[in-house]
Amino acid sequence: MKICSSFLFTGFLSLLLIIGCSETHDLSRTFHIYGGLDTADVSIGDITRFQVWAMGAGERNIDFPLMEIDDSNVTVSEGKEIQGELVGDKGIEFQLTFWDTGSFVIPPYAVQVLNAEGDEVEYSIATDPMEVTVYSLISETEPVLRDVKPPVAIPTIIPWKIILSLLGMTVLVAALVWMWRKRIQAENEEELKIIVPSKPPYEVAMEKLDRLKNQSPSTAEEVKIYFGELSYLLREYLEHQYFVRAIEMTTSQIEAARHLIPADQEKLDRVIEMLKRSDLAKFARFRPGISDCKTDLNVIDDFLKTTRLHWTTTRNGVKPLEAV
Repeated sequence: MKICSSFLFTGFLSLLLIIGCSETHDLSRTFHIYGGLDTADVSIGDITRFQVWAMGAGERNIDFPLMEIDDSNVTVSEGKEIQGELVGDKGIEFQLTFWDTGSFVIPPYAVQVLNAEGDEVEYSIATDPMEVTVYSLISETEPVLRDVKPPVAIPTIIPWKIILSLLGMTVLVAALVWMWRKRIQAENEEELKIIVPSKPPYEVAMEKLDRLKNQSPSTAEEVKIYFGELSYLLREYLEHQYFVRAIEMTTSQIEAARHLIPADQEKLDRVIEMLKRSDLAKFARFRPGISDCKTDLNVIDDFLKTTRLHWTTTRNGVKPLEAV
């Protein structure tokens, strides 16, 4: 147990000693400038890194000016600031490229220390000059020149994707223009059609009226059916002859719209009276006599004959209705 305690105490003292030494080392660091190359032996065209360090600069204002070498065979890049491992270390890196063989001397590089305001140079510290040896890329003592290679024919590259895409777009645009022009032409041009009318309303109504002339209703149901057919053929005739929706209209509505029917008003009054009796026979169980049925049939027959119209076809359509 005592041995373990002694060991722990000795380790703790050693740790304190190491920390104290490190702190003493940091406090004892002095401000100095030095430069260095990553390599002193390079080939033509190789890039060499040249670094300048201000070690222990601390709070000092350090200015790294541009590096200038008065030699056309050496190219210097712009400097890039770098940071050291310890706080207070400042540096800059330049990349040098050599374009001829031989020995080159990198001149001293002066680092400027500015005042606290940073607007005036207090003093400068320069690095030592450094020598670089540049070797040729050709290792042969007597190099043999190789024959010039003949020119290589460049293969013809046809951009099929672009050509097909443009062709497809052209076809699509042409199709859209053709459809648009066809639609405009169809709207502007008047199509010439020969309109053949169906059977005239007068003939349809007379056929149904002739069938009713042969009937003699006797029972209440037969009278109801008789007046229903008579009323329907008249309404159908008015609708197809004068374009009045008489089939869906009541008798009162037809009477109110009588101004739409260009017929003799006295005969139109008789027709409306017949429709009213027809409504009574269909819905109010009114039973007119045989003579009344024949009288109403004659009223309809006379109305059809006096309002008969016919159509005549022409080459481009139908002429207006003409009274017979």
